Amino acid sequence: MKKTFLKKCIGFAAGVAMLAAFTGCGNKDGSSSQKLTKVTMVSPTALASLDLCWLYAADGLGYFEEEGIKLELIECTDGSDAKMLASGQAAFGGFSPAVGLTSIAAGATNVKAIVNTVSCNMFGFAYNKDLGVDSFEKIAGKEIGSLSDSFYVIFDPILAAAGVDPSTVKYITYGSAEYEALARGQVPVMGTWLSEYYMCQGMGYDWGYLSGNDVLPQIANSLWVNTDYEAKNPEIVKKFAKIIQKSMYACYANPEVVADIVLVRYPSIEVTWDGAVGAVKGNVSGMLGIDPKDADAKVAAKEIGFFEMPIVDQTIQNLVAGGALKEPLESSKYYSNEYVTKDIDYAKIDADLAAYEFKSKVYKSSH
Repeated sequence: MKKTFLKKCIGFAAGVAMLAAFTGCGNKDGSSSQKLTKVTMVSPTALASLDLCWLYAADGLGYFEEEGIKLELIECTDGSDAKMLASGQAAFGGFSPAVGLTSIAAGATNVKAIVNTVSCNMFGFAYNKDLGVDSFEKIAGKEIGSLSDSFYVIFDPILAAAGVDPSTVKYITYGSAEYEALARGQVPVMGTWLSEYYMCQGMGYDWGYLSGNDVLPQIANSLWVNTDYEAKNPEIVKKFAKIIQKSMYACYANPEVVADIVLVRYPSIEVTWDGAVGAVKGNVSGMLGIDPKDADAKVAAKEIGFFEMPIVDQTIQNLVAGGALKEPLESSKYYSNEYVTKDIDYAKIDADLAAYEFKSKVYKSSH
């Protein structure tokens, strides 16, 4: 089913720089009952985005303020966010291994991943079913719609693992017009990721999907920290990591509440309710495993956010094989489980979710 083209509402909205600060629910009058410490994070994703549901859930449920943190987000969608983190312009970042490790190889070594926010390869290709490019092999020689000029570092290794020579394809950067380009058949495939694809399904786009995890299983985006900041503020880093783990569980336990939290914060996002919930569910698939059984097992074992180091090593090898890295990096230097914990009170989070009152216009218009 084809629908009227909608404005891009999640993703990486290339070339836009924004900054936003938030402090959590706080008191009913919006004031804070304690002095909050400002902590800055650079985001590779447009701030008005369902892709950041794992951050906004923590804010909407009050978890940042509970720990005395005022989070300030900086939007950086041109692929330079790892460099920004290394330069000290932010304390935390949320980028992919391709972005982080290539920056480290180039000399930005004072960064480290501390929470596994995407435990599988969340990237892949959406394809227009009417144009016949329905397998990796058929992508060879074709044009690929892309949001940013820098995205080839993410998608080239996937193509190579699938047996496609990346030099045979051409990336066409459409920015926020990539949906329209794919739907109109201007390109047969579009580089995408799980949450975006799930959201598109909810919005009525009838596209197929080729999962990068099928040919190149690996981790994707993580929560990264500037190690100079870490050395001076270890307790804040510990609190921040636990907040993210709690928020990831909230996304898993109740995607509807989390979708509403994001839509209340950013009412300008143009999306259907099913699309918004789909985007959160897509995020959960990335966080905890594409197979729901894997996600359930990870939650039961209280392993949300933990890195499996053999998979991290495989990810690094994949980047070497794909040409993004010239030689392997030592995984233990740049990926760590020292800040993640199994001491997460699921029952408290469940109670917070159950007490939540839906407020967004999108929710109210659909119920």
